[in-house]
Amino acid sequence: MAFLNKTALTPLLLTYDNVSMYLHIDHQECALFGVESSEPFYRIHEPLLLAHGIMTDAKTVHLVVLKTSGELCYTLISGSSMPQTTLIAQLDVRTTKYRRLFLFPQGKIIHIFYASTHQAIPDVWHIEHRLWNGSSWLSTRMGEVVHPREPLYHVNLDSQGNLHFLTVTFQGRYSLLFTNRFNGTFNIWGSPAETLKIPGEIVDIAALMTSDNVHHLYWIVKTPNGQFELRSAQQADAHELSSTWHPAPAPIKTFTAPCKNIGALEINGVLWLLARTGEEVLMINNGNGWRLISSKPALHQPLLWVHKARRNFHQTYWLEDQTERRAPAFYHELGFTIKDKVTPAPTLVQTIQPILNQFIPPVPAFYPGQMPSDLSSPALVTLNEAESSTPSLIEVDVIPEVIEAPSTTATTATTATTATTNIPDNSSEDVSPSLPMKDNIELERLITTVAQLEQENTKLSDVLQSMLSKFDQILGAISDNVNQPKQPRKSKQKTSHSEESEHPQIVFETSFEEPDAVKEAMANLEKETEGLSQVLRVMMAKQEQSDSSLENLGLQISQLQEDKEVKNKGGFWNKWIT
Repeated sequence: MAFLNKTALTPLLLTYDNVSMYLHIDHQECALFGVESSEPFYRIHEPLLLAHGIMTDAKTVHLVVLKTSGELCYTLISGSSMPQTTLIAQLDVRTTKYRRLFLFPQGKIIHIFYASTHQAIPDVWHIEHRLWNGSSWLSTRMGEVVHPREPLYHVNLDSQGNLHFLTVTFQGRYSLLFTNRFNGTFNIWGSPAETLKIPGEIVDIAALMTSDNVHHLYWIVKTPNGQFELRSAQQADAHELSSTWHPAPAPIKTFTAPCKNIGALEINGVLWLLARTGEEVLMINNGNGWRLISSKPALHQPLLWVHKARRNFHQTYWLEDQTERRAPAFYHELGFTIKDKVTPAPTLVQTIQPILNQFIPPVPAFYPGQMPSDLSSPALVTLNEAESSTPSLIEVDVIPEVIEAPSTTATTATTATTATTNIPDNSSEDVSPSLPMKDNIELERLITTVAQLEQENTKLSDVLQSMLSKFDQILGAISDNVNQPKQPRKSKQKTSHSEESEHPQIVFETSFEEPDAVKEAMANLEKETEGLSQVLRVMMAKQEQSDSSLENLGLQISQLQEDKEVKNKGGFWNKWIT
């Protein structure tokens, strides 16, 4: 149990475009707050070792927590639906400590990264990748990082959905940068490659991917004279596997005091760097080089900032503002404005709009990319509100389209397929519990609909019969034309008078040979016509099945009418309601 209480937990600021949430974390619980709520709308009342989250839209939050029991759990909070949690794995927390969580939900694919080290070899960190592929959790060991304090690795996401994996390991006098890429299209990792060799021991790193897929890496390195330098490198195009890293020749800034952490952001194409030494130093680069914006005493508390937008992603170390709750430090300098909070939310209950037509499957078989855009923000709902927001039975009226004589075969096939597919599903077991109770109106409407469908099916049957007969005629005409023998015809030939009288000759003209292309076209036309004829026959068979289904449905409706006349109306419906 030596490692259980050594993890320094940092709160998270989760942002998606201009919407934000705040995840408070301590060793006893974690709680998720809205920006303007004084009470959390989601809370875990269990001791935790690690917690991490990300927003994938304005109303959807994904959480990963590691409990002191060793359970690694994934939780989905979406709109007004109930939070759903699944157990990923049972980890060893007695002899192993864990650091630096990353979470990337991408449609039906979910990526989770974390680092772990055994108490016997505390300087060697193992990076683990947990992948939900839509049906099961997979695990991949990404490699090792050697560092005496923290696992120096980072994961970034480019505009094409590829993951870029960076690790920095210390080997005596040098720190080595290794990179790898996860192909989002084929869901496979590439081969790790050593891409940069940096003199000295790196204290901390920060990395970001801009919206135009330029990869930036920043690090703090300890120099032989005891100073600390903030340096950078850049990869011009992260999509190119052969794209190299180009380190800047000069340091961005030099510090005399030890530098603990650094963070990096891109906001509207402008780069920001935050370094925490004895002071909190904020720098900006708008394309004209780095310049100092602010330098204050180190008073703010650490904050992990996870930002997800439509085109970019950032996860970086940052600081929390002292005066404005749940806001990042230097928000004035970054260009953010905080809304005035006139009246905080008085209770945990918030006004929500229920989801009528969306059913969320059990986590993790959930696809955030398919969530409707009108979902309301997450909230806790009391029992009375949940009952009042429960949708009533949705009544669907079947309104058949008037089927005219089709002009093309495709139209006929589509109409027949639609009628064949939809009609047999209306069995008596599905219809009878859903019938309304007032004056039998819906029953009469259903009888009318069945009559209309029978009439339209009769028309469609006649049209198909007519078309089938015409295609048979066409097929026969083509066969007769192809098999008809060539007839000889006479030609006049000039001869002498004697030869005409003594030896009258009948000379056959050279018969016209059809080109091979014409023969092949005729053969193909004949095959296609035969195939089309078979399709029409299959359609006729399905149409007969549909007619049979309609007859059965009519008999079932008649039986329902008879049962209604015999049985007590209230008793019949009370049976289904109860």
